[in-house]
This record gives sequence, structure tokens and C-alpha cells, in this order.
Amino acid sequence: MLVEELTRSRGPGDEETLEARGTLAYWTAVAGDAAGARDLSAALVTDAARVYRPVDPEMLSIRGEHAHWTGEADDPAQARDLLADIVAEHSSLFERLFGPSLFWRVKHAHWTGEAGDPAAARDLYAELTPDLARLHGPRHNITIRARAEHARWTGTAGDPTAARDLYATLIAELTRWRDPGAGELVEIHAQWVERARGGA
Repeated sequence: MLVEELTRSRGPGDEETLEARGTLAYWTAVAGDAAGARDLSAALVTDAARVYRPVDPEMLSIRGEHAHWTGEADDPAQARDLLADIVAEHSSLFERLFGPSLFWRVKHAHWTGEAGDPAAARDLYAELTPDLARLHGPRHNITIRARAEHARWTGTAGDPTAARDLYATLIAELTRWRDPGAGELVEIHAQWVERARGGA
């Protein structure tokens, strides 16, 4: 195994070894073992802390991956809390539109909702979407996905009418841009139309 070879030849704290260990954690999760990926990335965080400064973007990224796999391993509240710390550190270190900062803010918003706080997720996505549009543009898939998530958590937080309208606006814009993503949202929008009518 590559990780074992690199560990023997270069040591567990070598940057190439650390990168290979992160890749192993990723493919472990892809293979269906999120708990294994979580544990691999937790060990990686410990060893990487001996190599990178706490504020190093690489260290923050390794911590973020551990947080994400923690959520995938059925602990969304812990993932939310770990990501909240990472987002706070990014906010103190980098400008608002720094790409990795926005990436971890998206992850934090996602796991906040999955942890059972749809109102907080709604608010986080509401703050995120303008920043994503400024960095990536309004037509970028990341921006569009975040807007759809904002609509979803808005409805889940108890406002199906607002969710309906947010989806309708997004579908209209995607249709105008001839983006095929519009069709993927039509059925979801219809569900919120019914809920707004009191049908759910």
C-alpha cells in the first residue's frame, strides 16, 4: 500500500505521506466506509498538527475533511461544531471572498441543517449566496446549488411560501440561461407549491 510505503520511507509526518493519507481517507468514504474515513482523517489531523501551523490553510483543510467525514459517519452535530471552529478561524485570517473560506462555510451550513437546525441553515445560506455569486458568478453550479439549499432550508424551517417563491425565481433564471438544471428543480418546486397551499 502506498501509504505504508511512504510512511516507512519518508515518515508519517512527511507532506507527501500526509497527502496520501488524506486520499486514502477519501476513497475509504467513497467505498462506503464513512466511519473509517472519519477515523483515518482524525489520525491525520493529529499528525498534520506536528507539521503545519494551526493557521496554515492545509491544516485547516485537513481539519475540514475530518469534520465532513464525521458528518457522513452519522454525527452531523459534531461535524457542525468542528466546521464552526474552522469557519471562525478562516474569518479571522482571510478575506471574506477567499475560496476555501466559502467552501467550508457551505459545508458548515449543510451540516447545520442536517444537525436539526433548519432556521440556522437557512440564515447561513442566505449570507452565503451573495458571496458565492460575487466570487464565482450567479450562473456557477456552486452558487445555484447554494440557492437551492437556501430555498430548501427556508421551507424546512417553516415557511413553505417563501421556499416556493425562492425555487420559482431560481427556476425562472435557469430557464432564461437555458440551464438544464431548471428541469431538475421543477418537481421540488411543485412540492413546495402544494405545501404552501396547505397540502402537506
